[in-house]
Amino acid sequence: MYVAAMFLNRRSSREYSMKRRFPTEPSEDEQKTLASWRLLFESPKYVADLNSSPGKDEPVFGFEIEWGDLKGFGELQSQLTESMEHTLACGNQVLKEQYSDRVMSTRPVIRIVNLPSSRYYEMSELRMRDRNRLLAFDAIVVRTSPAIGWLKTSTHRCNDCGLKWTINERLARPREKVKYCSDCLDAIVKDQSSKKPRSYYKDPTDVSMVAEENFYEDVQYLEVISPLMTKNGMALNQECFQVVVFDEYVGQFSRGDHLTINAMVAVDPLVNRDFIRDTRRMIYLKAHSVEEGLSNTAVESVDDSVIDSLPPN
Repeated sequence: MYVAAMFLNRRSSREYSMKRRFPTEPSEDEQKTLASWRLLFESPKYVADLNSSPGKDEPVFGFEIEWGDLKGFGELQSQLTESMEHTLACGNQVLKEQYSDRVMSTRPVIRIVNLPSSRYYEMSELRMRDRNRLLAFDAIVVRTSPAIGWLKTSTHRCNDCGLKWTINERLARPREKVKYCSDCLDAIVKDQSSKKPRSYYKDPTDVSMVAEENFYEDVQYLEVISPLMTKNGMALNQECFQVVVFDEYVGQFSRGDHLTINAMVAVDPLVNRDFIRDTRRMIYLKAHSVEEGLSNTAVESVDDSVIDSLPPN
């Protein structure tokens, strides 16, 4: 029989210490991934790179790793193809440990560069079936947005038991709504199953955001075209692709720059959608790493006169 619970919403002025929680052990697959990254960073090439203190005293630094170097360390190449964000998160965790061991406060971020030619792709040929693929694109910057920031990780606290937890937010999406404290709710459910359940419970929805512990990330939008688009009429027709760059790349590029952008293909709602639940989507590129110069100049030349004719920001 279901027992109805009445919640007492009590806010106490005294400080609550965070409830102690033991982290979940990494799964067997995660342990293998972490071990592969450690072996890579302990290899002679990358030990030498790390010992040179790259990015020392900088707030954030992009640590470049050659795609070809991943091959000798477990299944990193295939794991990046299948689950890029999770694999990079494991790698960034290990890289941060390497920086901490060398007493560097810089936040390092892995940047995979020199992708194989099999991953080069013509931007104008992108389709929805390419979503979630890591590909390399020749790109020419035509417009840039101002540098802005976004809430990447939000921190929340239960005002009753003091438990803190974080939520990974999504770029350009509504902030995740926190509905309850999982520990308090679990305690209520457990008590209701007991022989003598209580009549009243404190409100498990009494939670608040810890704004000073939120994590924000720099972000900027670039509008780019490919060399082919300067000759097939797409650029003259004001067609372009949007690229999102993060962290150390923000503010580094300007109109006319020739770049190789290694990016995840992603989708976003239409900017000019006329109803909230519009199912139409547009393709954009979520940049992982950026290299100077074009990679396929031998394949397609650039018509600079077209670029000059395009309107500025």
